[in-house]
Amino acid sequence: MMTPPSLVRAKNSIVRKKPIVATVVGVDGSGKSSTFIGTLRALANRVRVVGIGDQILHGGPGESISELAGVPLSRSAKFLGRFAKGLRWQRLYKNFKFVELAELAHICQYVTDHDPPDVILTDGQPLINVAGWACARFYREDLSDDDEELWRVICYLGGEDRIPLRRLAHYVLRAWQLPLLNLLGLSRFSPPDLIFLLDIDPEVAMGRIRARGRPVQVHETAAFLGELGRGYGRVCTLLHKQRGIPLTTIRANQLSLREVVEIVATGVLHHLAGENPAEGPNSQQHAPIEVIATTMSGSIQDQRKVQRIGPAFSSRTSRPVRVYRADSHAQAREIAQRLVAEGSRIIVSAGGAGTFNAVVEGCHLAGRVPSDLRLGFLRKGSADLIGKVLGIPNRLEAAVEAILAALETGNCVPADILTVEATDADGEVQRRKLVGFGGLGVFGEVPHFTESRFIKVYKGVLGSLLGDLGPFFVGLGLAMGRWQLQRILGRVPEMSLVLGEETTATATWGTVLVVNGDLGADLPLGRGLSLGSGSFRVIAMRYLGLPQTLRQILAARRGTILSEPERYGCIIRTVSSLRVQPRDARPYAVNVDGGAMVARGEVSISVSGKIWLLSGIDQDSRS
Repeated sequence: MMTPPSLVRAKNSIVRKKPIVATVVGVDGSGKSSTFIGTLRALANRVRVVGIGDQILHGGPGESISELAGVPLSRSAKFLGRFAKGLRWQRLYKNFKFVELAELAHICQYVTDHDPPDVILTDGQPLINVAGWACARFYREDLSDDDEELWRVICYLGGEDRIPLRRLAHYVLRAWQLPLLNLLGLSRFSPPDLIFLLDIDPEVAMGRIRARGRPVQVHETAAFLGELGRGYGRVCTLLHKQRGIPLTTIRANQLSLREVVEIVATGVLHHLAGENPAEGPNSQQHAPIEVIATTMSGSIQDQRKVQRIGPAFSSRTSRPVRVYRADSHAQAREIAQRLVAEGSRIIVSAGGAGTFNAVVEGCHLAGRVPSDLRLGFLRKGSADLIGKVLGIPNRLEAAVEAILAALETGNCVPADILTVEATDADGEVQRRKLVGFGGLGVFGEVPHFTESRFIKVYKGVLGSLLGDLGPFFVGLGLAMGRWQLQRILGRVPEMSLVLGEETTATATWGTVLVVNGDLGADLPLGRGLSLGSGSFRVIAMRYLGLPQTLRQILAARRGTILSEPERYGCIIRTVSSLRVQPRDARPYAVNVDGGAMVARGEVSISVSGKIWLLSGIDQDSRS
């Protein structure tokens, strides 16, 4: 790897009292240790460097890489690391790993204080590793979706803040290691000066791990590596936002080891010369923005936005921007699928709820959404509740600025993905994904009146005259009439509902609504439930006659049904799974956030994954 001569000259003119601490972070199988060794060798050709990993290594110009002797705790840290890898009990593994990381933090401080080199390079990083594992497994419930609490934990680990006495019992019961570290000052998990995050799809990481031919460690599963990768991402993003620590995210499985090493080594040398770290062509900072726009979504004004989307983005960012037009939801799904398979990780859906969920379906790679994928919602459709909740303005230019700001600051929120599984009329199993809301009964009939190509035209007119909820309520009124006719003709099956572990009696259910989270004042039924809670709310309304049906829908619209469900013949539950079990095989309609599905027999809905959505709302300002 060639380094620009200007960097070498700058390096030689710099006298530093404190070395730069650069860290390579990533899950098992990401190539972290190989990148660490390769970068250590590349840096040693130019500067004095110490590498802290399984061994404490050092080198410099004219010197070969060798083990650094005389460093306290280096042997015990090495022993603890090897011992922990063989443990099969997670809790015991956690404690040994915590002690090992505490010793590595001491080693880093010792090297800094005694004959410091130009650069300290670390294979992993105690602060990021501990906080990332806390997010992914051991304190997942406490830290899930709560970046404010996570930042407090990071500050406590780093010794910047002391745990107040009123919070001491809370942490002793949940994570006794944290108050032990914080209050007794046994170690300080200081943040690094530079972070290089290797991101990789968990299935690819597991393939690499198995290819090693060594026993798989207890935590090495695709599911956990995915959670851990997201945990590392949250911690690194917070350090970047709150402390301004330069962060370079590298798609490790899309580059060769040589290319990854070059990105890291060049970034370190740039920083050593007083410049910003160089960005690799595959880093998130240079990643292109892919916009998938449906041509017929929303009001007439919305439909005219398509030709303006590309210029609106290009005039405000130096990133490459590509706009793809889709004439149907199926085409939007296919475009998203192709882009994600080719490595795109910034997708913007420009359409309504149906377009958005088609894009969500297309974003799946090997059954999962890549952990580093970010999805934006450019509002261009009727009832685009997700876009409103994310704080994306309706005006195109303002919406583009909000999406770009979210990309630059890493401002995003997690949302659960629900999988709807049913058998169609031909006996084939069909699966659909949604983020938002769905349902059956009267609600299941709504897409019959809102989603055909011809109806898109009248939706455009209604949206212009009555606002973006106008087409929905017109469709709902027509759907009620259709469902009533189907009931009179004996075509509405009775069914029971399995809500988690609870099974209801068989009944005629007029409307069954599924709400993924709080979608704002326009649909208040998800009030107080976060989009990424791991559960969804079911509002099931028994059919008690047409007058009562009208009262139920009105109460649902106002949200009053949440406080008095029995009054309206309604059951409300927050669950992670729902099964609908009809008494016979008559077909019935299911609404998948604006998309139509016809099912025979059982329908199941469950939380199947997560996706990160770009947000125009400052998460730090939320109460």
